[in-house]
Amino acid sequence: MSSPYGPPGGAPQWGPPGPAYPQGYGPPGGHPQQPPGYGYGGYAAPQQPEMFGGRGFGGPQPPRRKRSALPWVLTAAGLVVVAAVVGVLGFVAPGWFNRTVLDAASVEKGVERTLAESYQLAGIEQVRCPEGEPVEPGRRFECQVRVDGQTRTVVITVKNERGVYEVGHPR
Repeated sequence: MSSPYGPPGGAPQWGPPGPAYPQGYGPPGGHPQQPPGYGYGGYAAPQQPEMFGGRGFGGPQPPRRKRSALPWVLTAAGLVVVAAVVGVLGFVAPGWFNRTVLDAASVEKGVERTLAESYQLAGIEQVRCPEGEPVEPGRRFECQVRVDGQTRTVVITVKNERGVYEVGHPR
């Protein structure tokens, strides 16, 4: 009885019967006689289907479409324009980022010296001025002064853009 896997005894026989050679060996001076498509041990290697253009299921892949760099270039150009506008408006024209403020410690020393020299007040114990007062002509703010144990208020008026200020008489 024959097997669906070939003749009994191992590998299928091809061609006319011939001398029996060990597996992997053929006649002297030649190569093993195996049909094409057979691999190691005489068993057939599975064949891949060549459907739809030779690439298996789904057919050939369409060529990839190259993406344009134009959106990236336009975005970068827009960011450069926005940065330039912010830089000009912040540092040059109105100068939002160049806000000059008075140094509170320097103003406190100046107030103490002015009260002692110009107003001839003695017994100045302590002067406290607020931090971060902007240098704007006409700007007014108050400092607290302790003179002879009493707390008084001194009005400071900014005179120009260079930070020159006027010290009022204590109240």
